[in-house]
Amino acid sequence: MTQQDETARGATADQSPPSFPSPYLEASEAAPEAYLAPAQPDQPKYGTPPPYRTRVRTDGSAAQPYARQHYGQQSGYGQSGYGQAGSRPVGGRLRDPALAAPAQRLAASFVDWFIIYAVSMLLYWSPLLRIAREMRAIVASAQGQASPAAQAAVNGLLADPTTQHVLLYWLLTMFGLALVYYWVQHAAWGATVGKRALGLRVVQATDQRRVGIRAAGIRAVTFLAGPAMLLLLVYPINVVGGVLWATDAGFATVDLRAQCLHDKLAGTVVIRKRWLDQQAPSASR
Repeated sequence: MTQQDETARGATADQSPPSFPSPYLEASEAAPEAYLAPAQPDQPKYGTPPPYRTRVRTDGSAAQPYARQHYGQQSGYGQSGYGQAGSRPVGGRLRDPALAAPAQRLAASFVDWFIIYAVSMLLYWSPLLRIAREMRAIVASAQGQASPAAQAAVNGLLADPTTQHVLLYWLLTMFGLALVYYWVQHAAWGATVGKRALGLRVVQATDQRRVGIRAAGIRAVTFLAGPAMLLLLVYPINVVGGVLWATDAGFATVDLRAQCLHDKLAGTVVIRKRWLDQQAPSASR
């Protein structure tokens, strides 16, 4: 190789590569000294973040992006429902929207207790009506004034053994009906009349299956313990019963799984039937 050829080769090596307009900059901006290669097909451009963050399966393939998941696509209760539309914050965390809201459970309880109260009243209609008439006669004789004679007559009526027996048997019958009402319906169908009206179901907390006879019984007994103690009207048992009833019902408002104390003891949760219906097609596949 001649000296002239070597000189020409060195000059060629010293020359800078030709400059092309940058695909990432505006026409008036200068290109940086170093930047990424031109964007490849199906790859984000320089400075553009990916639209979604994806998970990677164990086989190395990319799963569906997080942002594209929806609540109805999970295969089990509470697996990916948190944070979706309809979730309710509890203590800084989000409650699964498949769970029944405490207000729904309260409304269902009002319906159930109205039915239980009405049936028990019908069974003891005659003796209860007699007591009500005697009480009304005492009030009418006092002409609406709280006189000592009227108060003594009311106390005498309530202290009468016949009146006490009627009231005691009526309360026992009402709570006996309530025990059978809640126990049988939850064990057989997973819902009472009130829960059916509100679209709710009681299921096992572990696998969302129908509650059994044992769990339904534990749930019914512990649920009725507070109201039964409250209506005994014997101090301090009635105070303890009132506190127990309020604590049991109010626990669902602060618990992440919306469980009352009787749900905790029985291992159950109350969920929306609509969510169960959505899971049925995916479970049969």
